[in-house]
Amino acid sequence: MLRGEGPRLFTVEEANRLLPDITEQLHHLRMIQDRLWKAEKDKAVEELSWLREDGTVSPSAQRNIELLEQRLERAGKEFEVALEQFAESGAQLKDLQSGLVDFFTARDDSLVFLCWKEGEDRIRFWHEIETGFAGCRALKEF
Repeated sequence: MLRGEGPRLFTVEEANRLLPDITEQLHHLRMIQDRLWKAEKDKAVEELSWLREDGTVSPSAQRNIELLEQRLERAGKEFEVALEQFAESGAQLKDLQSGLVDFFTARDDSLVFLCWKEGEDRIRFWHEIETGFAGCRALKEF
């Protein structure tokens, strides 16, 4: 089995035990992402709403835009921290919107992924690293 330097390797049981925490982290990441998207939208609306004919914005609108930029920056940093915390678990976030998460494991001295999608009660699939989600196979084939 693969050992030493490299990604953290999980057994199916270890990965399954992490799923409640992973689910909570996915919800947290989406909440921050929603704030980011809202701040981006609000900033764009503010910029367009107060655009003068000469292409400039009023000083009051500029101040609002600066506040929105600060909000964007804070949410961006919070998102980065949350992503780092997620990565520290050893899980690989593949798609935040669908809740697709992989866990490295070893199979016949090869590195593969245990595959989980939010909403599933446990890990039921695995795939080779090169095949991605489309190549998922049932754990009984593991």
